[in-house]
Amino acid sequence: MKKIKFLLELLKQIQILPSWFILLIDISLVSIITIGSYLFFKELGVHFSTDTNPSIRFVIIIIVFIIYFLLFKTYKGIVRYSTFKDIIKIFKVVLLSFITIILLNESSRLLYHKSLFENYIILNGIFFVFFSLIGFRISVKFIFHILFKKEHGVLEKESIAIVGVNSINITLIEPLNSISSLYYLICFFDTNKSLNGKKISGIPVYANEKSIISYLKLKKIKNIILTKNYLDEDNEKKLIEDCIKNGIKVFKPELLKKDHSSSNSNLKEYKLEELLFRSKIDIDNPKVIDEYANKVILVTGGAGSIGSELCKQIAIFTPKKLIVLDQGETALHDIQLYFRKNLPNCNAKFELVDVTQYNELAPIFEKFQPEIIFHAAAYKHVPVLEKNYKQAIKVNVFGTKNCLELAKLYNAKKFIFVSTDKAVNPTNIMGASKRIAEMIAQDIYHTQESSSMEVMITRFGNVLGSNGSVVHLFKDQIAQGGPITVTHPEVNRFFMTIPEACKLVIEAGAMGTGGHIYVFDMGKSIKIVDLAEKMIRLAGKIPYKDITIEYTGLRPGEKLYEEVLTECSETLPTYHPKIVIAKEKSPYRFSLDEINKNLQDFHSMSRKETVFTIKKLVPEYQPENMEN
Repeated sequence: MKKIKFLLELLKQIQILPSWFILLIDISLVSIITIGSYLFFKELGVHFSTDTNPSIRFVIIIIVFIIYFLLFKTYKGIVRYSTFKDIIKIFKVVLLSFITIILLNESSRLLYHKSLFENYIILNGIFFVFFSLIGFRISVKFIFHILFKKEHGVLEKESIAIVGVNSINITLIEPLNSISSLYYLICFFDTNKSLNGKKISGIPVYANEKSIISYLKLKKIKNIILTKNYLDEDNEKKLIEDCIKNGIKVFKPELLKKDHSSSNSNLKEYKLEELLFRSKIDIDNPKVIDEYANKVILVTGGAGSIGSELCKQIAIFTPKKLIVLDQGETALHDIQLYFRKNLPNCNAKFELVDVTQYNELAPIFEKFQPEIIFHAAAYKHVPVLEKNYKQAIKVNVFGTKNCLELAKLYNAKKFIFVSTDKAVNPTNIMGASKRIAEMIAQDIYHTQESSSMEVMITRFGNVLGSNGSVVHLFKDQIAQGGPITVTHPEVNRFFMTIPEACKLVIEAGAMGTGGHIYVFDMGKSIKIVDLAEKMIRLAGKIPYKDITIEYTGLRPGEKLYEEVLTECSETLPTYHPKIVIAKEKSPYRFSLDEINKNLQDFHSMSRKETVFTIKKLVPEYQPENMEN
């Protein structure tokens, strides 16, 4: 009894049996059964038709099994988490070992007229080997089950359901229903009517997507696993909205710990942008791929939110060289490490340069001779730039001017300027500065002698997950227990995920029509207070009860509604359904020379003089909520 207790304590300490030990046990089981079968039949007085030395027969059998154990790596898994796949592996090992031994036996009989084994003894032994190997694994699972239950007791589990019957979701059944899991799997939901009423490993399947939320509420299921795009877009969106309203958590079909060494089955949660926004856009247009392959491409602001994602996506197109340029030392170092780890084959160069310093920027263009430039470098925070208005002009206007002039000087083929919806009827200095930069880009394109450089402008709204995004602010405020601060109950914004925005920028850049402003389909605008409420519910809290929402008032330069197109704009379609061309009656009002003349002394301008000058250049600029 003491020895048994000692072994149990030893197992508890070991937790995971080493691979060599599992292989040793498997070989030992084969050895014991091989010897046992021989002695058993010998004791029965069975006459053996072979006079081959029993030791030789034993060695042959062990060598054959070891070869197949090593080939199928049956010893590599964690025994207490053995699954049906492990049983299949063992079956293959035993079957192939049996076939190999029979073939060796028949070969010896045909060539040397001498049998090595008695086939019926081998068949009998193989049968017991198979069940002993499986029995060993079942025993270990059972022992660890008892040990865990004894040590931790019965965990308070939460019910969970899975949407979508597929191979990935089916593999979640065992870890979700294991003793160490935090959850108890209730059912599957699917769209295939033929599966309705069926069971998978004892778990029922319901095939009526319209009744999912009703069933979840009826059974008080507070968690679901959802495979994105498994349901059609409308049903998926409605299900997610219903889950958020009813405090039901939505998880990915993915475990956080894939090595099963965790004490419980933690599921990956969806990011907010993955749950609430549109499905990803894949670029499979050959024209786009050909446009960037084997080209020298420069991305300014390449370590920022948009710029870094542009770099990662462009790298997939195998450019000849990718120059990542940014003035932020830490951010540039981070993306350099990312490329070194995840994209080592990309010929990427990382340059620490400020786009406002022409003399520092020029050598980069001279050295690398970029063919395509994505200009994402900009200052973008509205309240900050309302106060630091000179920096808005310095970076957004003259930084853009420097890049455009150098691109033209060094014969770049394309210049893609990443602008913003805040440039449309701007109410703040940030938006107005980006509108002036758009005018510079349009003027440089239209005044070229040969129009050799295509200049394109892309406009889109807020991106989720970017530096300074409202999502990050709300997450921090929720983590601290609130309150969440919203500027105004009616303020709304257009939102797009960073990957989606960058894919559309890349697609627009490949269209090749210069001088145009490309506007992205941002979908419907979203009220910020609605976004705040959804984030509170996603965190398992109740808005206005667990976490309050406070209104702080519109900030300087901020407006209630964002616009994507000016009222006087017309749109032209492109081959991409999410990209249109804004055809404005007055594409650009002022030339580069006129802009230079008005803003050349901006360093010495007062705020009042700056606003007056901007208003002169951008007549539609209507300052709002200005501080004195």
